[in-house]
Amino acid sequence: MKIDTVVLVLINILIIIGLSRLVGLAFRRIRQPLVLGEIVAGIMLGPSLFGWLAPDAAAFLFPPEVIPYLGVLSQIGLIFFMFLIGLELDQKYLKSQIDVAVLISHVSILVPFSLGTLLSLLLYPLVSNNGVSFTAFALFLGSAMSITAFPVLARIITENNLQSTPLGTLALTCAAVDDVTAWCLLAVAIAVTRTNSMIGALPTILTSAVFITLMLTVMRVFLQRLARYFDRTGHLNQFMLAGFTWA
Repeated sequence: MKIDTVVLVLINILIIIGLSRLVGLAFRRIRQPLVLGEIVAGIMLGPSLFGWLAPDAAAFLFPPEVIPYLGVLSQIGLIFFMFLIGLELDQKYLKSQIDVAVLISHVSILVPFSLGTLLSLLLYPLVSNNGVSFTAFALFLGSAMSITAFPVLARIITENNLQSTPLGTLALTCAAVDDVTAWCLLAVAIAVTRTNSMIGALPTILTSAVFITLMLTVMRVFLQRLARYFDRTGHLNQFMLAGFTWA
């Protein structure tokens, strides 16, 4: 029996939300964050468990043509969630503690990145080949060890109503700076992998530097003017909101 794709997507959403809620509440009863239960529910519905125990049922409920729709919806939900988290952050405290946040986040990157790089000395001969340079392998492993699960941290903080406190704001800021730095390192690692040399990765590095510079100069001035406009008028017109949505 062939089920319409839209109907199947809606059924999948109900199954995912329902199981995530049930498992999340079970984790809360053992004093664990709700989001950990939701992660476990996702694993249960995936090929690791459901697809292994009942492959025919998994293929029927989650066919390949439905997975892209679920991925898009999940990304949209994540964007809205992170946007709401940003609205609740205490901007005054954030500005006064940005130097501390940058220092803490980069120190927190240093240890896992160093350990990942050292671990690459052991893993490179075992899991890699001559097609990947050791530099790219070490950068990739170190970056992977350094990246924080930012949305998971945000969920844990909001579940405990810490997003408006100095500690919650500092933790989210550190995680954000941590992720920006680690993803930049990962971009360099991917560029080195493609070219097998640091020189070949220079275009990616220079392009990233230009993008960051534009964001810190031109975009910063634009957002400051936009903030003054909002303070003066108390609202943003529909044209501006449509432009942000398109961007």
